Amino acid sequence: MNMLDATLQAACPCVMCPRYEPLALLDEDSHRFLICGDGLHVEVKRPWLHAILKVMDSPIPLPYGQPPMVFSINLHRRALIGGLQHFIRRAREASPLEHAAWLTFDPSQMAVGYVEPEVISRGGAHISYHRPDATPVCLPAVDCHSHGILHAFFSDEDEKDDRTDDAKLAFVVGNLDKPDVTVAMRFVGFGLSLDISDWIRGLLYADEVQNETELGSNSHEQ
Repeated sequence: MNMLDATLQAACPCVMCPRYEPLALLDEDSHRFLICGDGLHVEVKRPWLHAILKVMDSPIPLPYGQPPMVFSINLHRRALIGGLQHFIRRAREASPLEHAAWLTFDPSQMAVGYVEPEVISRGGAHISYHRPDATPVCLPAVDCHSHGILHAFFSDEDEKDDRTDDAKLAFVVGNLDKPDVTVAMRFVGFGLSLDISDWIRGLLYADEVQNETELGSNSHEQ
């Protein structure tokens, strides 16, 4: 095998999902593709996240097994809520202009941090900003931006930007001129998207809108 192909396959392998025994999950931070009975899945592991998501269906049944449902967010729940609430306060101060920040993760301390990135340009209906550089103790995890007085949603520009970014949670807050803001959140990565807006609303508003089982996840509070 060509050395470059061997290096590529070692960095991002493709694994046939076993049919007659459990799949051995990733135990180090990386990602891989899984060929399963119903199609192609991706498994991604980061210090703050472990997920298996379906990429595409197979037009024919394949002679392989199925992976377990995995979607675990390894961020301290109260720290996550506190970071988002701080961002909402800062976004209210900036409204009607849009605002941006990142919540970061320090694996050595299991701590959530808050960073306001360098803004390239902003207005009442757009914002452009730099992604913080990742370091061993500062991993960008939650990409936050506001919509000023507009409703919280993921725009076409968000779709374009998120497709080129690493695995992350994306958070949007809107209607900042009103007492009750609107929020939306999703996981994005590898061209995939998973809406977890109800889950984050439940956390922010102390609501049991969705519990972990309904989310289909292993998300937990440390």
